[in-house]
Amino acid sequence: MSVNYYTEDEFWALEKPTIPERSQLFPLEPIGVGTLYVESLSGYIARLADCHTITTGELVLSKVIPLMRHKRSSVSSINIINHLFRDQDFFTSTNEKRIDIATTLIQALKELTWRQDLSCLWPLKWASIFFEFSILRLHQAWCPVCYDHWFVNNRVIYNPLLWLVNTIEECPEHDHQPLIEECPHCHEKFPPLSRYSRPGYCSICHLWLGSQKLNQLANEQTHSVDFWRQLLITPMHSHQSNKLVWQCMWFDDVDDLAANTPSDFLPPINEN
Repeated sequence: MSVNYYTEDEFWALEKPTIPERSQLFPLEPIGVGTLYVESLSGYIARLADCHTITTGELVLSKVIPLMRHKRSSVSSINIINHLFRDQDFFTSTNEKRIDIATTLIQALKELTWRQDLSCLWPLKWASIFFEFSILRLHQAWCPVCYDHWFVNNRVIYNPLLWLVNTIEECPEHDHQPLIEECPHCHEKFPPLSRYSRPGYCSICHLWLGSQKLNQLANEQTHSVDFWRQLLITPMHSHQSNKLVWQCMWFDDVDDLAANTPSDFLPPINEN
């Protein structure tokens, strides 16, 4: 019996399958959108680089800056690098130029990740226009107790935008805990975005920036997670929440952000 080898069969269809278009970078969801604990733009870039297992500098140089140059051909790559990493050009340029580069950066990240909520990482529009960048810290600040609290509870380590506002000197979540700008290991300060930025770690010596007391316990591995939790400072009460709203007065729609901020806010669970 002859066999017809040319019979059409759905299992042998040779048509090229339709592959949906994909974003160049992983569409990482920003943390705390719509709340006072919204993630900083610089911290988001660092987390995005970590998702791709490359350094922040490699991500910025290979993906972000080429697209920014395409959108702003009049600005050189060196000028963009100096602005992003806060080198000498950042301090000598006009406020309009800083805002233009920040806006272009957000546009580039939107195009690379296909996320349309990244503008929420910069709720300082009117403040940046009227007060320039004087309300922002020149160096990254952090709460070591927050880092430890998130680590112990298996939460994503990130940098909230409010840590960069220089009117906020204490952690709004942990009363009387000052925000730290100097690494306890190498005693250096570093900008919010650098070539080796990674939330929770020093950009210079790359060591953990959480509480030194908890660091010692973690290294010795002699105490349980429940014991670590007992060392953490009690979360804020209602009067601290009101204080936070006042400190974040530079944010756009601060009242709406405060209304959407739960008293027990935590970053999402770390699934890595």
